[in-house]
Amino acid sequence: MGIYGIKPWFRQQLQPLIKLLWNVHPDVLTWAALFLSCVAGDLLYLSDDEPWYASVAALLVFVRLALNALDGLLAQQTGKARVAGEVLNEMTDRFADLAIFTGLILCPLTDKTIGVAAMILILMVSYTGILGKAVGAERVYSGILGKADRMIYLMIACVAYDIEPHLHIFGYSIYTFLMLMFIPMAVITIAQRLQRILFLVKEKKA
Repeated sequence: MGIYGIKPWFRQQLQPLIKLLWNVHPDVLTWAALFLSCVAGDLLYLSDDEPWYASVAALLVFVRLALNALDGLLAQQTGKARVAGEVLNEMTDRFADLAIFTGLILCPLTDKTIGVAAMILILMVSYTGILGKAVGAERVYSGILGKADRMIYLMIACVAYDIEPHLHIFGYSIYTFLMLMFIPMAVITIAQRLQRILFLVKEKKA
């Protein structure tokens, strides 16, 4: 299931914030998450000269995850959950991923070919998850490189880079190594999600 398996626990930790946000529309949190992702992407792009920007980006990425969880909780508990909100959430999530990883790829520390290949596969992971609902099953979040997984791995890489800017793994910068690892992980996740979707479709027809 990947890190997604701890989502219920994470949502529970955020529950006290719901009262504070009760009068805030869930879409505001959704758009705020996208905005912070764009800022994080800019910081990653500039972190070649200022390594501490990477830690700030990691913090913003964490806040993005919290907002992504809070908008759904708030929508459900205030009775504002709707199809349009779900569409907005999926759309902004994809743009948020693009903003963050485009910034990382454009950073001089990252190999562009490896980065672009990884980002394409990351988007395919998300597309495959949505495909489950498109074929009448359910939105599939399983796999070893879901959104939470890749954000947490990214945060770890950012903090590691801030602590040791000259860190190289097998000759690759920490950013390039991260994206390189994402390639096989994304392929495995796509396979895991397709397997889950086909199982659900088969079960539904039975």
